[in-house]
Amino acid sequence: MHNNFLVERSGKMSKSSGEFLRLQLLIDKGYHPLAYRMMCLQAHYRSELEFSWEGLQAALTRLKRLLMPVANLRAQGEPAAAPGPKFAPLLERLDAAVSDDLNTAVALTVVEEIAALKKVDAGEKLAAILLADQILGLGLDTLSREDLRLRPKAAEITEAEIEEALAARKEARAAKDFARSDALRDELAARGVEVMDGDPLGWEWRLI
Repeated sequence: MHNNFLVERSGKMSKSSGEFLRLQLLIDKGYHPLAYRMMCLQAHYRSELEFSWEGLQAALTRLKRLLMPVANLRAQGEPAAAPGPKFAPLLERLDAAVSDDLNTAVALTVVEEIAALKKVDAGEKLAAILLADQILGLGLDTLSREDLRLRPKAAEITEAEIEEALAARKEARAAKDFARSDALRDELAARGVEVMDGDPLGWEWRLI
């Protein structure tokens, strides 16, 4: 049975089973604290938040999906001095959501809409996202995919070992040695690493 926690936004929490939810517990299990922030932002601050590890994983995935286009924009250059006029309607919706008793759930969807916009200036788009992130506090100006890969306290394998095994697995697959490829995948799984073949996010692996 999975542990579930009811977390009140005042900072109090009630334990339904297992251990109390603490920030260090999340880190020890390999979850970046910003994944928990994302989880909290998805619901209104006045409501109780029912915590589950599945919910935290979903929030982490959502954070990854938002980070990927932002990282691509950052790689293209610096943000513009200000968002262009094309972003004004979306930023107005963002302001309205925040003004509506801090409706961060709606604000998040607006930021994701900005990130998904096509055929707009990259610098202006990045400026719009980072302006929104001043409210959300997800650290999108500096956060990287490597930052989100925290080593669980119980992990018995290093990142270098993981990358070495993945490289060997790619060679095996290229040589159509699928038996060795499967054996390497199973070996990684036994050591707490899920190989994410076909992952649409392209993250390749995650610690479990």
